[in-house]
Amino acid sequence: MKREIDIEQLVTAMKNVDEAGRLFEEALAVYEARGLQRNGDDFKVAGGSVQTLQGAEEMARGARKFLADLALVVGYASAGFEERVAGRYEMARQGFTALSGGAARMARPLLDPTVDGLRLLRSVDLFDPSFGEAIEEVLRAEKATYPDPSMFRVTSQRAATTPVGGRP
Repeated sequence: MKREIDIEQLVTAMKNVDEAGRLFEEALAVYEARGLQRNGDDFKVAGGSVQTLQGAEEMARGARKFLADLALVVGYASAGFEERVAGRYEMARQGFTALSGGAARMARPLLDPTVDGLRLLRSVDLFDPSFGEAIEEVLRAEKATYPDPSMFRVTSQRAATTPVGGRP
């Protein structure tokens, strides 16, 4: 039986994702050691302490979950059950979604462990080129972009019809 899933390539990806996850956890620990808090009104501010901590945590957690997903594919493929994980293999090639969402929240400049983790992920041959492009976009971003400040603006029509106290 010809193997369609490259186990060696998956194992290499797992090692890189594991190390990237460790680096993302290191960055999260640095932010926490700096005293960043998840309270206050800056949850509305892209790059604020709440969003930066949330983004760093999403990236660390996302890498760990993605590592488990890759391990599942390796396990089934190694046992000869490739048909059971064919869809997961294709999903794994797309990378993990927490990366761009988490990084979009984080203050710039990104910490060195975060940058190193992103570069490590970019070097993995398994991933689709679009994942590498998403990483490049994160690395090029000059500032955090989520949340968009317009999400918290009150429209002028509503503001005009809603008196102070919130009842029309």
